[in-house]
Amino acid sequence: MQQLRVFVAVAEELSFTGAAERLQMSQQPVSATVRRLERQLGVRLFDRTTRHVSLTAAGRAVLPSARAAVEAADRFARVADEQRAGTAGVLRVGLSPGVHYRAESLVQAFHARRPRTRVEVREASTGTLVDHVAAGELDVALGFCVPPRADVRVKHVLDERVVVAATANHWLAGHESISLGALAEEPFAFVDEADGAGYNETVRAICLTAGFVPRPSPSSIGPMAWETAVAVHGCVGLTTRMASLSSLPGVVLVEVDPTVTLPVDVVWPHRRWHGAVSDFLDAVVASCRSPATGR
Repeated sequence: MQQLRVFVAVAEELSFTGAAERLQMSQQPVSATVRRLERQLGVRLFDRTTRHVSLTAAGRAVLPSARAAVEAADRFARVADEQRAGTAGVLRVGLSPGVHYRAESLVQAFHARRPRTRVEVREASTGTLVDHVAAGELDVALGFCVPPRADVRVKHVLDERVVVAATANHWLAGHESISLGALAEEPFAFVDEADGAGYNETVRAICLTAGFVPRPSPSSIGPMAWETAVAVHGCVGLTTRMASLSSLPGVVLVEVDPTVTLPVDVVWPHRRWHGAVSDFLDAVVASCRSPATGR
């Protein structure tokens, strides 16, 4: 099983160094394990040079079975641990404010799979949640626009349509829809980089696609930077109707034409794996496929 675990890690990382870091081993035992497995199987699993690692045809053929075997062994160990402890434990879930309204349907879908596991929900900004997942303080989290990181895994699960938020006395109020290009001269609300660097990057990319560079709000620092920019400084902000359930009162929402979207992502640790995370990921996918309540 250890040989299969090493093989899967190298195959997914396409790097002996990366696999060693992921498995918290030194590189030499990783290389030796792969060579030993190749000798036992009688086939070469990787083409490797000093700069490049790739799977051979044989490696690609056996990878799905190896991955399934490793996952089955992990599930076996988790179930045994739960039975020994007499409890299915606790799953620590993080939700950003914009997705918290999905909590009820998510928990219901999860409990259908693991009725004995208790769910603890923590709400924070997406950036804070990702930090907590990486630090082992959360088992899984759901948020907007999660940028790639080496210490977590990210799965895109949903696209939410973008709307423009502005105060009720803004010239946008009363419009049913607006093109993003019409907002080129408007100041835009951004979040604190520590809270949502991925959101800021996504908004810039959306605006660049519309033909302009967004002008930032006077201040983008602090946990309420986005809300303050819209409500106090008269900025426009890109959000979703899903996220608007947690927005400030007195803010109007205008549809964007043509449609653009913000990604919703699920995040879990790269190296640690809580026994219930797989079932939670399935619950997230199931919940995102069904119409959300309260929209």
